[in-house]
Amino acid sequence: MLVTVLTSMPVFLLGALATEITATVHVPASGIGVAVGIYWVAAALTSAGTGAIGRVLSEKRMGITAVLLAVLSLSGSAFWIPAWPWLIVWAALGGAGNGLGHPSSNHLLVTHIRSSSRGLAFGVKQAAVPLAGLVAGVSIPLVALTLGWSVAFLLMAVLGVLVLVATALIRAAPSAEGGTRPAGQLDPRLRPALLLMAMMTMFAAGSANSAVAFCVTGAVERGIDAGAAGVLLAVGSAAGAMTRIMVGRVVDRGVVSALPLIRFAVVACAVGLSLMAIPSTWSYVVGFLLAAGLGWGWPGLVHFFVSHLAPDAAAPATGLVQTGSYIGSAVGPVLTGVVLALGSSSLAWAMLTTMAVVAVALSFLVGHRLRKAGLTP
Repeated sequence: MLVTVLTSMPVFLLGALATEITATVHVPASGIGVAVGIYWVAAALTSAGTGAIGRVLSEKRMGITAVLLAVLSLSGSAFWIPAWPWLIVWAALGGAGNGLGHPSSNHLLVTHIRSSSRGLAFGVKQAAVPLAGLVAGVSIPLVALTLGWSVAFLLMAVLGVLVLVATALIRAAPSAEGGTRPAGQLDPRLRPALLLMAMMTMFAAGSANSAVAFCVTGAVERGIDAGAAGVLLAVGSAAGAMTRIMVGRVVDRGVVSALPLIRFAVVACAVGLSLMAIPSTWSYVVGFLLAAGLGWGWPGLVHFFVSHLAPDAAAPATGLVQTGSYIGSAVGPVLTGVVLALGSSSLAWAMLTTMAVVAVALSFLVGHRLRKAGLTP
């Protein structure tokens, strides 16, 4: 969880503190969106190379490298931004850390957590992502508006150093099934279905992450002050974290399978984004809470689902699917930033709604492909 929080903080702080950053650093209108997009591009490239990287680094060393990159990104953002393009440099380092952190963590969860509890485990681990959004939101009134936005980055960098020390001292736990379970090769029959899932998560992540990244900016435009906007981001992120944990427990109990739950969450995200497109304060608040809460509850389910499809190749399989999420998270904020720069916030939220609807349609294709190949877990 700590690795996931730290590798997510560079992009969440960048989005949450955009107003404060642009007040001291001369950033063009679309600059924050570009930096956020580059973060996800770097994450996608790193995640796509997980298979090759895993042949050089162990899962633990991949996790340590991920935290190192996050600390460099956070401390660089706090101490060295002589010109706005440096925001892109530090964002890229943070994105590379994110790309390493998820696949390595997923492999370790599959190795050390019993199958009857993996849904909850993946939910708790993925709850760390909206938790990072909660911390970023709270940092606005507690840190950025009092001590300055760079202090928020610095505090997270210090936490990263503490995590590095702790991680270096932790010994590997035994396998949940006894013995060892080395990472295996991905079954070629799975690749078409995983590519479809990558496309699905590309559109789903592009819509949800863009809403979170520009929550504060959009709220301020609707007349909500910066402090209250930070609280809105924090509440929505907390709701997203709780949703991921609860749906993980649901799939562990076998009440419903993962794919229908994923589809339901993305539908909720689309409904929430459509409400955000309505030009009023109440609809924006309710829509964001729905999109970031229930509508952002699917990532842990995706990792859980893929790990059951490829239990012996969780790192490369989830790395492939996660690449789609990263691409969507890169393109979505850039497009949203451009549309917002043109002065059309309602159009931006409507565009993101369309992306979520496309993700829902692709989820049906994923199910059809898996049933056709006889690969449903």
